[in-house]
Amino acid sequence: MNELTEVRALFDDPPAPTAEVMAAARARLTEDETPRTVQRRRRWGLGLAAGVAAAVVAAASIGGGAEAPKPPKEQAAGEHDAARRMLLVAASKLEKEQPLTPGRYWRQRTVHGQAYHVPPGKGYTVYTEVENDSWEARSKRDRRYFSVRANPVGPRTPEDEAAWRQAGSPARWTVGSDGDKLSLTRDNKPLEEQRPTYVRNPNKGLVSPETRLRFGADPAAFVALVLRDAGFVDGSANELMVGSLYLGDKLAAPKARAAVFRRLAGLRGVRSIGEVQDARGRQGIGLAAPWVERVDGSVVEYQLVLDPKTYDILGDQSIVKKEGRNGLRPGVRYDYTCTLSEGWTNETPPAAKP
Repeated sequence: MNELTEVRALFDDPPAPTAEVMAAARARLTEDETPRTVQRRRRWGLGLAAGVAAAVVAAASIGGGAEAPKPPKEQAAGEHDAARRMLLVAASKLEKEQPLTPGRYWRQRTVHGQAYHVPPGKGYTVYTEVENDSWEARSKRDRRYFSVRANPVGPRTPEDEAAWRQAGSPARWTVGSDGDKLSLTRDNKPLEEQRPTYVRNPNKGLVSPETRLRFGADPAAFVALVLRDAGFVDGSANELMVGSLYLGDKLAAPKARAAVFRRLAGLRGVRSIGEVQDARGRQGIGLAAPWVERVDGSVVEYQLVLDPKTYDILGDQSIVKKEGRNGLRPGVRYDYTCTLSEGWTNETPPAAKP
């Protein structure tokens, strides 16, 4: 298996790009590399935490040929024009930047959360949340390190916390999840007592930072990889979700990521929705895809949150627009991923067990 095959194996089976573009990619990627087995479905760019797009589209279904509700037409048209202008400005800015200076490890800290409705009636919303800390070694001689820590399950807003306390501050819940019953338990130990345990693994079985650096050096090949990524929802809703995974890969050359920005600027239906907050309370510019109906009848809007100065991805999230059988009310952040920090480091990873 050469590197081109390895990179493709990260994603589902998409339509092929043009022969000219992939020929250029092959020329770059088939140079003296040892074949490796790769995990499928590991997402490019946002890495372990890029679950929002996958979670939204995996559970999305427009039943019976019906269309999901849409924002008002005039509003959507204005927001689409604003999105196109913003994406082109971001591309122009990114093209002027220099690639990052590589270090020994590519470190990325992320957090992913999921909302659940606690009945009866209006009830309240609780969240599960997981923090990831990944150290990907540039050299094959080094090992890779990672940790996963689950934060306490519970409410996140003052309104939900008040309802939770009124219900007696329970530490166990039975909630619905796409037709299934799920049991959740709150761990009330202080976070400082829940120190993460780092696991040390051989640096194999994953696409290495070195491979991503080389593949992301060619804008045409990088955009071709975006176009080859399969999705579960047709149209620009899927394309924005897929594009976010590559925009977030800062190992790719700035010109390659700029090319993805320009590709997204040509999408129909993508809207700039102004200033939004991510799940960590950080202010960013919001890009939104067309609304998507999920299997439970709820309607969600996928949002990509960009830093207003650098256009780096702060995270992504899906916001409920119409309540479904899962009971989550409009305005609730159904699912989210935040990038807390990322970049090259020459530091030594935390103590880890083999």
